Amino acid sequence: MNHEMRLTNGGHGYGIVTKTLHWLTVAAIVAQFAVGWTMGADDAALDREKEAIEQLEELAKHQDEATEEWLENEIDRLDEGLDAREDNYFADAFARDGLSLPEVHVLLGLSILLLALVRVLWRATTSLPPWANHLSPGERRLEALLEKALLTLLFVVPGTGLALLALGDDWLPLHIGAQLMLLAAIAAHVGLVLRHTVVHRDRHLARML
Repeated sequence: MNHEMRLTNGGHGYGIVTKTLHWLTVAAIVAQFAVGWTMGADDAALDREKEAIEQLEELAKHQDEATEEWLENEIDRLDEGLDAREDNYFADAFARDGLSLPEVHVLLGLSILLLALVRVLWRATTSLPPWANHLSPGERRLEALLEKALLTLLFVVPGTGLALLALGDDWLPLHIGAQLMLLAAIAAHVGLVLRHTVVHRDRHLARML
């Protein structure tokens, strides 16, 4: 019975299920931002290639006929390679070995959505453990607000990402804005946790000394 009680939240603190969901979410978010950062670097590389092609096109206008023809052939070759890379960015996910970064990004987004849904359902069926005694009323209100914000953003960030994929670049500002809000909420949450653990521990040690 004691082991079963430890699965849920209670006087002992957070249960195994809550902790597992929490750390799975943390791992998925870290992986998602790492993949997104790498994708951003790939996008920058594509943009540089486009700029190089545009420069070659401008250069070809001021060359003799033979040089211009050679440059145009080179531009066509670069254009074909660039178009192929862009066309296959999300395509053929299971037709080749492994998944591309965009496909991993989408799958991680869906995983975060699923984790968010499970966390909301679990939160609705189990109570939270008692507040730590050293938390002030203001800190308790802030923690409760951050919990709601984080859970909401776990739906909003991947949701706007899927909308971006399905509906186009008009959703990009909202997706980026949601990511920044999530990072801000995470930073505030981590800051409070560190303040509770480190500061409270130091005060406890000071009293003991």
